[in-house]
Amino acid sequence: MSTTKKKIAEQIQRNYARYLDKENIVGTKESLDSRELHLMIEQSINKILKVQTFERFREGYVDIPRCNIIKYANQTVTSDSNNSRATVALPAIPLSLPMDMGVWSITKNNDITTTYIPIPSQDFHVMDIAFSSLNTQSSGLNASYLEQQVGYYVQGKSIHFTKDITQSALGSVTAVDLYLLVSDMSKFTDTEILPVNPEVEAEVIDDVFARINNGRISQLELNTKHENDNA
Repeated sequence: MSTTKKKIAEQIQRNYARYLDKENIVGTKESLDSRELHLMIEQSINKILKVQTFERFREGYVDIPRCNIIKYANQTVTSDSNNSRATVALPAIPLSLPMDMGVWSITKNNDITTTYIPIPSQDFHVMDIAFSSLNTQSSGLNASYLEQQVGYYVQGKSIHFTKDITQSALGSVTAVDLYLLVSDMSKFTDTEILPVNPEVEAEVIDDVFARINNGRISQLELNTKHENDNA
């Protein structure tokens, strides 16, 4: 069953009116702002999917929920000629996973046949990627691993390629498509189909409903407040 953030929000609003606000508490001016509700839905989906991903890794599985893989297209590649490499800034912070799997894959913009080889950060020095005293990247990269292809590695908020792919000899690449394993439901509009299964949808509704209920003033609290105000 497909759903959207708008559908989930409407169901939460109906449940709120039916179960939580059935007494129509006077004086609280309670209302559910749809904008806040959509933000809460995004936060809940992000949290639930992240927990699911880490649970799968803890159990020894490496399969990734496809709804967590977000494509960030047409990301600008900048030449770093001083270091004989090229760089692209991360548009979002990927999940911190073993082998830097948060960066799922990188391809040339609009060309899925041109891909790049990931180098886990823990293997950075093992792969003989080094810098001279001038901070220039060494050309002694382990060619037997990359087989003359271009690799990439993650450092902080940037991704560095092992060669300057903006050069004509390497295809004059000016933009790439990044596939990141992230929890970023803000990429979906309120009416776009969410890539979540029914179980996640039910958990989201329960989580948001509980957060609303926990932050809601009760009739007893309201009566106490009125008594104190009129004392």
